[in-house]
Amino acid sequence: MLTGVETRTSSPICIKRGKDLQSINTGGLYPAGEGAGYAGGIWSAGIDGIKVAEALALDMLSKSQVD
Repeated sequence: MLTGVETRTSSPICIKRGKDLQSINTGGLYPAGEGAGYAGGIWSAGIDGIKVAEALALDMLSKSQVD
């Protein structure tokens, strides 16, 4: 399941993520954009979203090749 949530606020916190862009505390969670602390405006949030979408796609492809 893929869920994208938009908020109208910036976050003073940062949800830590690893090199694979997944949350280091919650596997399968890909924090992105301003609300997760990885952007500071619409452009950087969009770019971060693209990076996270690519990381998620790579993860999904690698799992489908194992099956």
